[in-house]
Amino acid sequence: MTSPAGPVGAALRDSARIRPADAAWAFALRAGLAVAVPMVLLVAAGEPAWAATAAFGSFTALYARDELYRPRARQLALVALGLVAAVAAGTLAAVLGGAAPILVVALTGGVATWLCTACRVGPPAGLMFAFAAAVASALPATAGAVGRNAALAAGAAAWAWLVAMAGAAVDRDAPRRLAVARALRAVAALEDVPPGTPGLTARHRAAVAVERAWRALPARPPAGPRGALIADLEALAAHAELAFASVHLRGEAARRAPAWAPGGTGERDGAPPVDWAGLRALAAQVGRSGPIPRIGRSRAEIAEVAGRHLAAELGRRPAFLRPDPAGGRRVWLGGPAIPVAARVVLGALLAGAAATLMVRDAGLGHGYWAAVSAVAVLQTPNLLGSVHRTVQRAVGTLLGVALAAVALLLLPGPWAIVAAIVLLQVVAELLVVRNYGLAMMAVTPLAILVGELAHPAPGAELIRDRLVQTVLGCAVGLLCAVLIRNRAAVRHLERVTAACRAAVTELRDRLADPGADPLPAARRVATLLTAVREAHDVVSGEPGRTPTDAEMVLRTEQRARHALTAAAARLRP
Repeated sequence: MTSPAGPVGAALRDSARIRPADAAWAFALRAGLAVAVPMVLLVAAGEPAWAATAAFGSFTALYARDELYRPRARQLALVALGLVAAVAAGTLAAVLGGAAPILVVALTGGVATWLCTACRVGPPAGLMFAFAAAVASALPATAGAVGRNAALAAGAAAWAWLVAMAGAAVDRDAPRRLAVARALRAVAALEDVPPGTPGLTARHRAAVAVERAWRALPARPPAGPRGALIADLEALAAHAELAFASVHLRGEAARRAPAWAPGGTGERDGAPPVDWAGLRALAAQVGRSGPIPRIGRSRAEIAEVAGRHLAAELGRRPAFLRPDPAGGRRVWLGGPAIPVAARVVLGALLAGAAATLMVRDAGLGHGYWAAVSAVAVLQTPNLLGSVHRTVQRAVGTLLGVALAAVALLLLPGPWAIVAAIVLLQVVAELLVVRNYGLAMMAVTPLAILVGELAHPAPGAELIRDRLVQTVLGCAVGLLCAVLIRNRAAVRHLERVTAACRAAVTELRDRLADPGADPLPAARRVATLLTAVREAHDVVSGEPGRTPTDAEMVLRTEQRARHALTAAAARLRP
């Protein structure tokens, strides 16, 4: 029997888990370079406060970490516009005073979180927009500062965009290679996958990695030498897909008959054996620069590539631009993102109001840290993610303020502070993909030093305010996550999963009828398949979800994939 502390202990252990990371140095150095140049130029011009404002535009480089370069260019341009707007709104709130700063931070965080969730913009999602608005709203400002601060942020954002896009001149297919290498590595990690919930979690992690690899590949390989490279990557992605399918078959066999637990060769349940060492070797080769390893393509892998081509062609529109795939009449421009954004707005308002009272009655300052902490905790779309963020942010901040205290004592002036900010930015980006709590050990002194550069204050007050306001914001954010549950996301997952199963049945019936056109049914399956994965990513951390629910999602995805592969053979003989 599971003890009451079981789920709590599991959440705490997962919060402390160190995740593997690859290509972290390249991204971290990009982020450091993006923030360094504008700050150095402005400090050299004798305007350290302006340097702090420009830093928020530099945060453009923190987004689209592993995106392909063409969508990365678009996404970063929109992020840059959003950060400039956040700085302008925060500066205007500082001019207006009163309750305007709290309202602006809450609304900025909510709108940014809604759009980032709906458009599937990855971490740090809406957090940096709220951070930019919060700090800008806390600095003394006049009406003329609104345009100046927006221009400073825009200039830094333009530089950050160039830095983030510079890799395209070296190897524009590097993000594709990285995605395929991660898929191979994630599937190879299933060699000793345990039965039960831990094994199911690992299988879902591998399914997500394989899906991201396919999304990184074009619907059709281009002509010329790059076409051959893409074709080799497709073969490797299909290799990972079929190896994962083999593990999935054994997982289903273990669910039906525990004596067939994972770990054997797989012959008893019909799944082919997997070359685990070969998967790891391929992942290592693909992740490095140089030629892509070529593998002999089996008939099943060729069919898998054809099925993926069909799925990509039929379901390429982003989810937020298409009608509800389960048959609703509204456009899915929010769906599960709306409750997430509502929690952010409420959490930031409550945390900001409580911090304002503490500023007034207890003499504390920097109340915006409470609102930003609430926004940070609520960036994840489910309750389990909010619990993880709360634990990680609180513990990381506690250790980070100690580093900040040392930095404030030892750093002699603006130049030393700028150097420390750049170094901490690099360290934070190296750590954030491994563990958010570890990253907070660098983010906390970074945020304090940015505030010190913009508006110097006594070090002891900064440390005290950061600790108290962070704890307050985390507590309020977690309370909002508990009270405002994402039930819309649960209903959406159930609806699209049922619709996908029905669409697969229809497609199979059409494939069995030589006179029927399978294309409309295949298009519906491809659209619903994407919707199922997106919906499950949101719901997976909500309380009450059982291993059976997660297993149903995996089975639905596998059946849809098989049906699309068969449709590709019929449509493109």
